[in-house]
Amino acid sequence: MLEERRKFLRVNVKYQINVKCSGQVIKGDPQRYTFHAYTENISEGGMKIILEKEIKVGSLVELQLFITDKEALPIQCNGVIIWNKKANPEGTKPDLFHTGIQYTDLVNPVYLKFLREVISCYLDKEAEKNS
Repeated sequence: MLEERRKFLRVNVKYQINVKCSGQVIKGDPQRYTFHAYTENISEGGMKIILEKEIKVGSLVELQLFITDKEALPIQCNGVIIWNKKANPEGTKPDLFHTGIQYTDLVNPVYLKFLREVISCYLDKEAEKNS
């Protein structure tokens, strides 16, 4: 059995996210990209998303995470790409990449509290479903 190495619990939720990358993109011209995507899962330490381009591990990104409706202010922070893996079978289009992002400066106490509350709420709902 694999040992769980994650420091934070993850919840499988889909939230809109904007990812701004000003570094090198492996498949594509190195220029500034803005991806509009959705989270696959989130935690207090990072998230997993699916992107249409492979971003080089170690690339710094700016994040805007919309946990509530579009009119609400997003959680804003920076992150670093810590892993990526092709999401679809070779030869199928469009290319999609599972991408792991670790927060590098999620220190705003309001953002942290809100994120913890959202994660706790989802964990509570999961516990209720399983009992």
